[in-house]
Amino acid sequence: MKKIFLLLSLTTLFFSCKEKKDEVAPELSSQVVGTYAVTELKVDGVNYPLDRADISIILKKFSSEVVSGVMTLKLDGTSEPDENLGTINLKNAGSTGIDLYEGTEKVGNIDKSNVLSIYVAFEGQDFEMIAKKK
Repeated sequence: MKKIFLLLSLTTLFFSCKEKKDEVAPELSSQVVGTYAVTELKVDGVNYPLDRADISIILKKFSSEVVSGVMTLKLDGTSEPDENLGTINLKNAGSTGIDLYEGTEKVGNIDKSNVLSIYVAFEGQDFEMIAKKK
């Protein structure tokens, strides 16, 4: 009798468990596409005020793990020519968000709160921009 009770209990437990479906994580590019407003600019470690400049970085989906980027700039209300940032490779960085790569060189990160950090060397100077998703 105990064996029958045990068999019925195990059978009930087996059939009562819900099947877990694998959840598909959204593509990396879908998580980062959008317009980011630059809130902080540093050149060689010196913070530059942005009271006269309106800088935006626009990321558009190119593929599941690649975005294309464009930087726009308005200086004293006058639009400057857009700067094509090319394609940017995305890599999941776990708890720190998504890392941005130009080829094999890491050029930035987008954290879990949609704050974009970009750091590049250009013409002998180190640039760092912090931007928030609009």
